[in-house]
Amino acid sequence: MTRLDKRAVAASAALLAVVVGAAAAGAAKDSSNSAPLRCEIRDTVQGDAIVLEPVVYAGRSTSGTYTVSVSGGGSSGSTNIRQGGAFETGPGDPALLGRMSLGANGAAYDVKLTVTAGGASVSCGKQVSGAT
Repeated sequence: MTRLDKRAVAASAALLAVVVGAAAAGAAKDSSNSAPLRCEIRDTVQGDAIVLEPVVYAGRSTSGTYTVSVSGGGSSGSTNIRQGGAFETGPGDPALLGRMSLGANGAAYDVKLTVTAGGASVSCGKQVSGAT
C-alpha cells in the first residue's frame, strides 16, 4: 500500500468515526426528547383513612399542569374533590402533586389524574377502597 493509499484509508476511517459518533449523539438526543410522560396514583390505607398521592414522572426536565379528581364515599358520606396546578419534574425526580386523606371505613373512590406538559397529555385512573 502506498503512502497516499494509507492516508486515504486513515482519512476515511476518521470520517466514518465522526459520522458514526454524530449519528449516535443525535439518536441519544432524540430519545431523550421523546421520553415518556407518565402518571401514577399511589394509595395506602393508614388506620381509618385512605391516603392518595398523585405523582408524575418524565424522562426529561419538563413543566406542565395537572388536574386530579376524586369522587365516591361510604357510610360517612360522599366526596367530590377536584384540584390542579402547575408542576416541574425531570428524570429521577418524580413530582408529588399533593396528598389527600379520605375516610376508609367501607368507602370506595374513583380517582383520575390528567397531566399536560410539552404538548402531550396523559391520564391515569384508579378505584380505591378502604376496609369494611
